[in-house]
Amino acid sequence: MHAVSQDAAEPPSSPTTLEHLATTPQAQSHPSELATEHVLCASCKEAIAACSALQSREKPPRGKSLLCSYANRKALESVATMCSTRASLEPLCHLCSLILGRIRQAEFSRQPPEDPPPPPEPIDVYFTVGRTGGTTLDIEIGESGRQRSVGYLVIVLADHEEAMSVSVTPDNPFFTFSPDSLEGTTGLRRNARLAKSLASEASFSLAREWLRQCIENHAQCTKAAGLAVGRPYRLVDIGNDNDADPKIIVMDFSRPLPPYLTLSHCWGGATILRLLLGNIATLTKGIPMHELPKTFQDAVIITRRLGYQYIWIDSLCIIQDSPPDWRTNAAIMGEIYAGSVCTVAALTARNAHDGGCFFEQARNPLSYRHCQLSPHWTVKGNSYIAPDLRLRPSWSPMEPFPLHTRAWVVQERLLAPRTLYYGATGLAWECAECSATENVPHGEVAEFSPKASFFEIMRQLPVAAQGEEDARRPDPELQEKVHALWLTILAAYGRCSLTRFDDRLVAVSGVLKRIEATTGWRNMWGIWRDSVLVDLLWFVDRPSVRPSTPDYLAPTWSWAGLEGAVFMAVGDGKGCQWAAEVVDDGVLQDGRGYLKLKAWRGG
Repeated sequence: MHAVSQDAAEPPSSPTTLEHLATTPQAQSHPSELATEHVLCASCKEAIAACSALQSREKPPRGKSLLCSYANRKALESVATMCSTRASLEPLCHLCSLILGRIRQAEFSRQPPEDPPPPPEPIDVYFTVGRTGGTTLDIEIGESGRQRSVGYLVIVLADHEEAMSVSVTPDNPFFTFSPDSLEGTTGLRRNARLAKSLASEASFSLAREWLRQCIENHAQCTKAAGLAVGRPYRLVDIGNDNDADPKIIVMDFSRPLPPYLTLSHCWGGATILRLLLGNIATLTKGIPMHELPKTFQDAVIITRRLGYQYIWIDSLCIIQDSPPDWRTNAAIMGEIYAGSVCTVAALTARNAHDGGCFFEQARNPLSYRHCQLSPHWTVKGNSYIAPDLRLRPSWSPMEPFPLHTRAWVVQERLLAPRTLYYGATGLAWECAECSATENVPHGEVAEFSPKASFFEIMRQLPVAAQGEEDARRPDPELQEKVHALWLTILAAYGRCSLTRFDDRLVAVSGVLKRIEATTGWRNMWGIWRDSVLVDLLWFVDRPSVRPSTPDYLAPTWSWAGLEGAVFMAVGDGKGCQWAAEVVDDGVLQDGRGYLKLKAWRGG
């Protein structure tokens, strides 16, 4: 098995996207593995032909008009397969697929999986022109007078031969759109976004190319992977051939660490295979694939298809009923992710049995791909109907993918140099320099990503930390950036949940240690000693409980002792005049932390 080496020649530092995909040879995929785009059923053709806004060369007036209706979701699904009499062999309707995709997305994000399916309800699709001039297809479900919106599709009218941002709604004003004329109609990019399964060769070809381009062209990502100070004690060895059973191996610290992947997944309360004191001997001999939960099976397949032999999976590489082993590994878990070649993330699986990485072996990629309107259907030829969905994992609380509701994942995501996401909506990529999706496979510079900011600041800090001990601290401007980034990380972390509340600090300890090591700052139960007056002014937005834990967790002045999201009262503290100073801090004989302040009156 041949892995992509991270010890290649020093890569150039200028490329920050994955543009070289344009020169990649076409992935070999059987035509039956790919969906056919831009095909409409008779009902959708009729609806578009009857839409005056699409049949007029004039700019459509602001307003809302009914485009089409369906008795219920089953009726819509039935229409979607009526492109031919052989629905299983011929194309699905592209527009029906887009509408169904928005409905399914809304159901996935709002409805717990254990709830029964919602009752059949009518579906209406409206052509809407907003006050900014943006045109959309708004999808509403429910009886008249009680309709609720479940999403919309963006309409890009008339010919456009360049990528552009179009105004959509005041709340979401810009949507970047790249037409087929720029993206090409053949090759690796097109095959991946039209693949009917994430387990297809087309999807693996794109994943391998993202990884290769990053290793060869992103100096920051490759360098970051080599900075990890911890190494795993165990790995899952998947063997050298497809028929080998995975097994747990103990690492020999006298030998170089082999390149390995890591898995990021939701436990979700499900019963899964775990490494225990009683089964170590068995699991080190071999684990039949069918005994692994779905997510683990998929992770093994992905590791093989990417060309690697080893992967680290928390439940299989830490002895779960051995407190000493758990403490030892938990302390370096962030560094384990930081030292991996790439993290495989099961983005939308709620637990290890729920969908896995490939989610559905058969998916409908047309649900996430823009549809071109033929000149035969509208006078505004080559117009497009597109989902306003980048499929890019966001740090926003408005996009709570199941994986990103888990507190441990914050440091897994932040410290890993590269992450390959598998979700119900497709394949996505995130590294320290860019992010990419099936729809934007060449990647975008990650300007507003906490991950990109973290790696960029960490890249600058070792330079600032050289020299004598008293010269370790970075300059004030860089310190402000570090603290501002920490507040962003803390906000994301506080929104996430923990199975065991006493993991509140250890689950983010990898980030805390990395900041301590590069800045010289000292952490006190989640509060930075160097910015203690600012950091003490935290609050929670709703009444919160202070759970009891077997061992002392944190003093009352630390946010770590309370459940829930954490907010800062004064942000970064700029412009504040402080009427106090720290006199002393430390730990009492009983292990409790203390902090002494000296205050004075202003005047």
